[in-house]
Amino acid sequence: MKDNDIINVFAFLTALGQLDTPLPFDIQSQINNIGKAIELNSSNIRGLDLIAESYPDLDHIYQQEVFKIRGLIGERNKSLPPEPLSNKPTNELTNAAVNVFNSYDSVDTAKKVATSNFITKVLAFITGNANND
Repeated sequence: MKDNDIINVFAFLTALGQLDTPLPFDIQSQINNIGKAIELNSSNIRGLDLIAESYPDLDHIYQQEVFKIRGLIGERNKSLPPEPLSNKPTNELTNAAVNVFNSYDSVDTAKKVATSNFITKVLAFITGNANND
């Protein structure tokens, strides 16, 4: 995954986990299609922005998450040229995205992912605060 893909997928998963109700059927279907595409090729992460924009509740949280992550990365890179994001979380992030996006209820599945240490671990890698274990 490219840096922007990592940020967008992570922000999207985080935003889904913050919703209070399941997604409308048409939005869930679109996310399921992205999940199937990612299974075939992890670089098939296209359309998350458009899906979020089509559902205001999701879009609001998603945009906040993207902004927050970019801010954290900016703090990491203050006074330095931007470093590429770590590729370490890519497989875990891809697997989580496939599981959440292919679920019949992506909101519920994202909430389950959020309760694990997965979110903290991936965010630490993205922001450059992870231990090299």
